[in-house]
Amino acid sequence: MTRSVVILIRSDPETSHRAVEGIRIALGLASGDHAVEVILTGRAPLLLTPDTDTFVDGEMAEKFLSTLQEFIPTFYIDQESAKEVALSESDYKTVSLSKKEIAEKIAAAQRFALF
Repeated sequence: MTRSVVILIRSDPETSHRAVEGIRIALGLASGDHAVEVILTGRAPLLLTPDTDTFVDGEMAEKFLSTLQEFIPTFYIDQESAKEVALSESDYKTVSLSKKEIAEKIAAAQRFALF
């Protein structure tokens, strides 16, 4: 049974393992029978930058994100967070969303997880 799942990651990958844990969970769900959308807010969009050396679990972030990209071609970024994190060198496709659009995606999903 396909379920729609939104994974909202707002943890700072430079100070918490929770950001990479959210990516790991998204990968596990997306590789199964779930339609997964990942939304990054706060400092979490740093996950999509090329320099992951300063992240908690940075090596795992690279591995999980490159595989997750095969299942989820687009990552959603909070508009305000997108202004604060430079993603011009990112290899990942992103789309900026307003807070209202993020709320609509969460409301429309069958499951929701926050990291």
